[in-house]
Amino acid sequence: MKILAVAFAYNEAKYIQDFIDNYRANGCQLFIVDNHSDDGTTDILKRNGVESVIIPTGGAFDLIKLQNALVAGINNIKPDWVVYTGIDIRYCLAGTIEEEIDCATAEGCNMIGVNYYNVYSTGEKFELPMHSHFFYGRYLKRLYMIARYQNPFHFEADSIRITNKKIFQSDGCLLNYGNCKPAVEREETYRRRKKAWERGLDQNYGVHYHEGHERGWTWTKSEMVDIRTTEHWKYILKL
Repeated sequence: MKILAVAFAYNEAKYIQDFIDNYRANGCQLFIVDNHSDDGTTDILKRNGVESVIIPTGGAFDLIKLQNALVAGINNIKPDWVVYTGIDIRYCLAGTIEEEIDCATAEGCNMIGVNYYNVYSTGEKFELPMHSHFFYGRYLKRLYMIARYQNPFHFEADSIRITNKKIFQSDGCLLNYGNCKPAVEREETYRRRKKAWERGLDQNYGVHYHEGHERGWTWTKSEMVDIRTTEHWKYILKL
């Protein structure tokens, strides 16, 4: 079974090796749309034999163009399953992603729904790996980012869209550690988002970046859930 984890990357040299190692340990092959990185990310992908394509977008985070490049790559590779993810995203499941897909397949499902936490910096000293140092987040609605490949294949915002879906509801979770990165890095990401909005990208894509900018990329523990106290912590410990 060919499981393809797909993501965008822009200047992720500090983080991408851990990403590669994690998803390969979960039984995934990788396809990365490199948004014209200039910090060594491209070289790391090459050294690791990661299939990738470089897509420049003029310094703006053009979500639609990047997603279209992902779809083109997926259609070319034709995997059995697709995992839509990000360099800062980790899946924490009962087993590996491959094992979770086996469970979904056994129940005749073609999509997996996963519990979702956004994790935030609450003033901690920044250290890597992020999952060992940041523990406060918001529990959000489920995401549907793992699906059996079919043609046509589509993305919409943070989800995969397929027809005739039958969903396997995972007990595990997905954690997004993007908002744990240093403020200077988040400001650069925000600038790239703003540039895309100015060029006409729907401002609902990435609207949460306004909040981070206004807060200086630091949140308070009192408005967060300590993920170590949740039912999902037993899965997160496996990271």
